[in-house]
Amino acid sequence: MTMPALHRSGVEIIRRKVPWVPVVGAGGALGLFAFVGDELPGVWGLVILTLASSGFAWGMAALLAGYASTRHEVAPVNATVLLLLATVTYYGLILIAGRRWHLGQLADGSSAAASGLASVGRHTALWVVASVAAGVVLGCLGSIIRRGARLPASVAAGVALGLLAGQGLHDVLTFRAWGALDAFFLGRLIAAGMGVSLATVGVTLLFVRSRAARSWPVFVGTSLLISTAGVLLWSQIESIRQAL
Repeated sequence: MTMPALHRSGVEIIRRKVPWVPVVGAGGALGLFAFVGDELPGVWGLVILTLASSGFAWGMAALLAGYASTRHEVAPVNATVLLLLATVTYYGLILIAGRRWHLGQLADGSSAAASGLASVGRHTALWVVASVAAGVVLGCLGSIIRRGARLPASVAAGVALGLLAGQGLHDVLTFRAWGALDAFFLGRLIAAGMGVSLATVGVTLLFVRSRAARSWPVFVGTSLLISTAGVLLWSQIESIRQAL
């Protein structure tokens, strides 16, 4: 949105308003639905987590924020703000309405609330850092997909697809419960497959709708290469999460 031009010493100055309302609304909604998905049991809870609380879901939201930004320089800002708001909303709801962090007892019979609160704090710090990194990277990628020339846009789309599909591919490749494939584990496999499929469809649609010319071989080759890096990245993230 463009504000009225101001004139100072004969120089026209144009001030632009950043569309914060959609960014704030999307960030709050993403954090809310992620919290709801945590609270729902069974397969449906896993499906909702895939759609609202997975690497694919949050990454796609950041990519779309960058893609929809009116200017390239504000794309990483919009994407980062969206992810930070989602993180704050999600962990804020866990503190206010969550039922798990303050329940239970330690071995000596004392309350586990202090250790639960510390765990929430550590995870919040981790995902705040991850939100900044992912917001900057995916916001820029979304803007390049929309506005870049043929080769940069094709590479950016491939990188985005590889990153967004990384968690689902990691979950499928590291799945070890084939002999005990009950409803829970089946839900995990379905959720992982949905993440990979939706990432492929979503990024491909953005790539097709972009203004730039396209190189499909570059897009496919880059996505396959970065998918491997995405799997390794999520392996490290899972290790950090377990250590916290």
